[in-house]
Amino acid sequence: MKVSFRWLKEFVDFDLSVEKLASRLTDAGLEVETITSVGGDLDRVVVGEIKRVSRHPRTDKLSVCEVADGSENLQIVCGAPNVKEGAKVPVALVGARLPGGTQITKNTVRGVDSYGMICSEKELELGEDEEGIMILEADLKVGESFFSALGLEDHILDMDLTPNRPDCLSIVGVAREVAALSGSRLRKREVRLHEIGELAQDKVQVEIEDPEACPRYAARVIDDVKIAQSPFWLKSKLYSAGMRPINNVVDITNLVMLELGHPLHAFDYKLFRQKKVVVRRAQDEEKFVTLDQIERTLNREVLLITDGTKPVAIGGIMGGLESEVGPDTKTVLLESAYFDPRVIRRGRMSLGISTESSQRFERGADPNGVVDACDRAAELLENLAGGKVLNGVVDNYPSPIYPVQITLRPKRVNKILSTKLKPQRIKDILTSLELSVKENRDLEVEVPTFRPDLTREIDLVEEIARIHGYGNIETTLRAGGNLVTEILWEDEVSRRVKEFLVGRGFFEVMTNNLVDPKMLDKLNPDVTPVRIRNPLSQDLSVLSTTLAYNLLGVVSRNKNRLERNVRIFELGKVFLATRSRLPEERLHLGIAVSGNREPRHWETEEAETDLFDLKGILEGLFDHLLLPFELSPGGNAFLHADKCFYVQMGDEKVGILGEVSEKTQDTFGIKDKVFLAELDFEKLTARVPKRKEFSSLPKFPPVDRDIAMVVDEALLSKMIGDKIKEVGAGMVEEVALFDVYKGKQVPAGKKSLAYSIRYRSQEKTLTDEEVDRIHQKVISELEKSFDATLRE
Repeated sequence: MKVSFRWLKEFVDFDLSVEKLASRLTDAGLEVETITSVGGDLDRVVVGEIKRVSRHPRTDKLSVCEVADGSENLQIVCGAPNVKEGAKVPVALVGARLPGGTQITKNTVRGVDSYGMICSEKELELGEDEEGIMILEADLKVGESFFSALGLEDHILDMDLTPNRPDCLSIVGVAREVAALSGSRLRKREVRLHEIGELAQDKVQVEIEDPEACPRYAARVIDDVKIAQSPFWLKSKLYSAGMRPINNVVDITNLVMLELGHPLHAFDYKLFRQKKVVVRRAQDEEKFVTLDQIERTLNREVLLITDGTKPVAIGGIMGGLESEVGPDTKTVLLESAYFDPRVIRRGRMSLGISTESSQRFERGADPNGVVDACDRAAELLENLAGGKVLNGVVDNYPSPIYPVQITLRPKRVNKILSTKLKPQRIKDILTSLELSVKENRDLEVEVPTFRPDLTREIDLVEEIARIHGYGNIETTLRAGGNLVTEILWEDEVSRRVKEFLVGRGFFEVMTNNLVDPKMLDKLNPDVTPVRIRNPLSQDLSVLSTTLAYNLLGVVSRNKNRLERNVRIFELGKVFLATRSRLPEERLHLGIAVSGNREPRHWETEEAETDLFDLKGILEGLFDHLLLPFELSPGGNAFLHADKCFYVQMGDEKVGILGEVSEKTQDTFGIKDKVFLAELDFEKLTARVPKRKEFSSLPKFPPVDRDIAMVVDEALLSKMIGDKIKEVGAGMVEEVALFDVYKGKQVPAGKKSLAYSIRYRSQEKTLTDEEVDRIHQKVISELEKSFDATLRE
C-alpha cells in the first residue's frame, strides 16, 4: 500500500516529520518499508511562460520557443504539437536532472541552440501523456518551482500491511491511525449530492441469488456523463499510489477505492440487455472475457455479476470487456458491493489473478461502508464528469451485518500490559480509533464493521498497547506475574545443549521408545527392560533402556542409503524396571558420530572420525555448561572393550563414551566405525551452575616449560597430568598433552608422552630459578610415582 504524505494531511493535522511518522506507524504494527521523496530535488524545474513560437528553419516538426523563466527569456526547441503562445508550462533549466535520470544541458537541434526543455507529464513521471507538453493553470507565478507551485512535493510511504488490517488499505484508514497516534482528529469529507427527480429504482433492479457469497449489493445510476481525461490533481493522486489514469469515470472509482478502501465498478448502462443486476455463481466451464482481453474458463468458485442474461463482471475481482466504460458511454451504472472474503479468495485463486479490488475484498471490506463509497463516487461523477445523479440508491441488503459488541475490563488491561492506565485514558484510545465506548461497570465497546480483526477482549488490549505505545510500557528484565509460566531449569539446559550440538553440525533425531526385546538384550543384557502388557507387535514390546539402540538404528539406515557421514544426537527418555509398580524414567542425552571428520574439499585430505573427535565434542559441551568432567576406564556390552570410558563428575558416573564394538556393528549391519556417548541428562542438569562466576585476568606473566616422559604403554595420560598439577601446588596453571610417540626410540611396551606446562604465580613474576625448582620437583615425582624416565 502506497500512501501519500500530502494526501494524509487532507484528513488529519499532525506535526510529525515523515521519518517520525513512519517510525511511529511501524511501532504501531503498520510497517513502513520505504519512503520515497517526490519533487524535492527538482528545484531547477520551474513554471515558465511561452512568449513567442516560431517554426524551426529546417523542419516543420519542431518549434522554436521563447520562454520566460522568471529571470530571463530562454530559447528552447520543442517538438510537441500543442505549444502555444501565452501558455504556462513546466521548464527544466540547464543543469536539472529529471526523475528518469535525464540531465538537461545546452543543446543544438538542427543548427538551433536550445537552453532547456519544456516537459510533458511522462518526462516528469507524473503521467503517461508524452504526446504533448503539460499546459498549466494560467494563474501560476512564472519562475516558481514547478513542484512547489502545483503542491506536488510529497513523500510516498510504502507500507507492508498484515492481512488482518483491511481498514488500512485506504488513505482514510491510515489517517485514522495517524490521528490516534498523534492525538489529532480525523476529518471526514461531507458528501454533497444533487440528485435529480428520476428514481434509480426505475432504471435498475438488483437480485442476489447467493446472499452468503454477496451479502450486500448497491447500485446508483448517473446520466449524461462526459468521458474525458481526469483533472491533474486526480491523476497525481492515482500516480502517488502507483496506479495509471484511464478516464475520469474509471479514475473516480479508483480514487474512491484508495481514499475509502472500498472497491467500486462502473458499467456502461446501455450495454446491459436487461435493466437489472443479477449476482450468481458461475457455471462450470462457463466462458467470460475480462477487461484484460483474456477469455477465462470459470467454475463454481467464481461469483458473477450479470445483467440477467450474460455476465458483465467477475464479482470483486475484475470487470468484463463487453460492459466497460468507453468514449461513447453516457449513462453509468455504479456498483458498490460487499462480497464474502472466502469466496473472493477462492475465486481469484482458481483464476490465477489478483487485483487491487480482490486484495481488499479478500481481506475484508466494510459491509456498512457500501453506500458511503457509492455516494462519494457519485458526487465526483457529478462534479468531474457532468453527470446527473438519479434519486436514491438501489440497495439489496437482506441480512444486515451488525457491529461486534465486546466487554472490556480496565483492570484486565492493566494486568496484562503491566500498566496503570485510567479507564478514561483507555476510553480515549478506543474512541480515537472510532470505536464506540459506553461506561458501565466495565467498558462496553462497539467495534465498527471496518475492523473485522477485533472480535475479542484481548484484541482491544492489543489496540490499547499499540496506540499507547509499546515504548511507554515499563520494561523488566524478565516476565513475571501469574500469566507467565517460568521456564524450567531442565528446559533451559536442554536448549543450551541442543544449540551447542547443532552449532557443531549435529542433527537432532527423535525415535520410538518401544523397541525389539531380542535386539535390546544383545545391546544391554545387564539391564531388565520394562515390558508392555498389550504390545502392537512383539518387535515393539519393551521400552528402551538405552538411547544407543535407536541411535545405532538411525546410523544404520543412513549408511544403507549411502549417507556415509553421520552426526546425530537425541535427548530422550529411557525406562528402567524397579521393584515398585511404575518404572523409573530417566532423561538421557545420546550422541553418535561416524564417517569423515570434515566434508570433502579439494584443500584438505579426507580423515576418518575417531574417538578423540567425540571426546572433543564432550569437552566443548561441558565447557559450554561450565562443568568439569573426567574419563576413567569403563566397560559396556556394546562398546569396544579397550575403547570404552566412563564419564565422571567427581566420584559420580554420569555417562559412557566409546567406540562401538565390531559385534554390535554387525548386529546393526554397520561396516564403518561408530563412536557413541550416552549421558544421564538429569544428573548433568543438577550440576550445571545457574550463575556464572568470573575471575580477574592474571596480572603476572606465565612461564612455559615442555616435558617428555617415557612411561608404561597402559598408563593413562590423564594420571600424569593430574600428578603434575598436584605437585605444582597452585603454580601450575595449565597442562596440555601435545605428543604421543611409540616407536624405535622408546623401549617395547613403553610410550613417550610430551606435555606443555604453564607456570604462573598470582602474587609476583616468577624467576627462571623458581620455575626450574618447581619443574625439577615435577620430574622427580613423576619418576617416583610412575617409574617414568625423562626423555632427552
